[in-house]
Amino acid sequence: MAKRGHRPHARRAWAIGTLSTLASLASLGALGGTTTGCSTYDFSLGTLDIGAAAPGSSDEAGADAGIADAARESAAPVKLACETPPCAVALTTTLRASDSDRAEGYCALLDDGAVACWGTNFGGQLGRGDVGGPEGAVPVRVPGLEAVTSIDHTCAVDDAGAVWCWGTGPFLQDDDPSVTVEGGPVRVPLPGAAKRVAVTRTTACALLRDERVVCWGANQKLQVAMDEDASLWLAPREIALLPGVTDLVIGDAAFARYPDGTVLSWGGNPSVGRPTPFHLDGWPAPIAIDDVAMIDTVDQEVCAVAGGVGWCWGAPVPPASGAPVDRYARALPTAAPTGAITRIATSRTWAVTESGSSVVEPRRWCATSEAGEVLCWGLNASGQAGDGTRRHAIEPVVVAGLPAPAVDVKLMPYSTCALIANGQVYCWGNNLYGQLGAGLPKGSHDAPQQVKLP
Repeated sequence: MAKRGHRPHARRAWAIGTLSTLASLASLGALGGTTTGCSTYDFSLGTLDIGAAAPGSSDEAGADAGIADAARESAAPVKLACETPPCAVALTTTLRASDSDRAEGYCALLDDGAVACWGTNFGGQLGRGDVGGPEGAVPVRVPGLEAVTSIDHTCAVDDAGAVWCWGTGPFLQDDDPSVTVEGGPVRVPLPGAAKRVAVTRTTACALLRDERVVCWGANQKLQVAMDEDASLWLAPREIALLPGVTDLVIGDAAFARYPDGTVLSWGGNPSVGRPTPFHLDGWPAPIAIDDVAMIDTVDQEVCAVAGGVGWCWGAPVPPASGAPVDRYARALPTAAPTGAITRIATSRTWAVTESGSSVVEPRRWCATSEAGEVLCWGLNASGQAGDGTRRHAIEPVVVAGLPAPAVDVKLMPYSTCALIANGQVYCWGNNLYGQLGAGLPKGSHDAPQQVKLP
């Protein structure tokens, strides 16, 4: 919880005074160039859940070895071209219904401007009008949405700049900035037309067409207003940013990206990804790497791609039982062990209690290479790494069985989905909630299954 009484001018003075330190740190990540977007959908601006090797692990120990080579040339994403409609042009995960919810689901933006979702519906994530009804084993189109230009979880922006959301989140219904549950799309009343929206289950931000950034909902991480009580729920507030923001993402911290690759962060530490003396830092300041092509976050986990290299930071690695926790062990970006990549995705860490015993299921990762391969590492008990085995993937393994190069990858703890170059989506791993989208029985599948896009 935030300490009350922090003064905005004190934070501003600190931010200005530490720019030289941040610049020095950023020079470590000055890798030259950014990724370029494809002709159908601009993936350089798309949101992505991304991750890295755990500090001190064998994955991270080998990560620095390939940085110089990988950074010589910026990686260009595979081009997306729809071959046989319906096709997808963007892919995202759904938000959980509560802190303890482990159900999974995905949504896709289709080439005709519609949105289709599949998987869990515990919190109304399918947008079909009911809450808590049966999961969707195949995608269903979200009723009432058309001409959508971008999506983030269960929110969409249409070509008129209207923001529509469904499921569980701070959707500003009845002048209430707190969380509501919506079975179908509701329009979010914002002070202007939007370009993009970024949401968590409790806090959201929007990039407006007039280049303002506004945030609303829970101020627990000082993401809405640094000069307000962190216990408050707030209506939309403008964030003090220079104009020109092109991308916006939010988790435990919020991030605004500029065309030159500069990224400013504010919110919870260690998620802000920069040196700060504050547990909560609501003053936007540059993260500790520059030349960033894309960035995204899920809860405390954050990663960026800069110069074709993945950089990640966030929550500490859970220690052995009873050992002290170093909250800031992963507070600054560390290179991922992948070589040159175009996209990277991560999941959150779960602490699972069964029969009185607590077991930690740590974050996992996938990335797409320049050639369109999907690489995954980490948890694999449900075949979610996609290499045809159920062995824990200590190092990145290549997903087998995709019929075309991948342009994007999304994942949750127990499943993975990839958008491939012909506009189709393939998923693999656990299917308990129908999150593979292929109409298959519940169970796990090691090989990629084609999603039945509607």
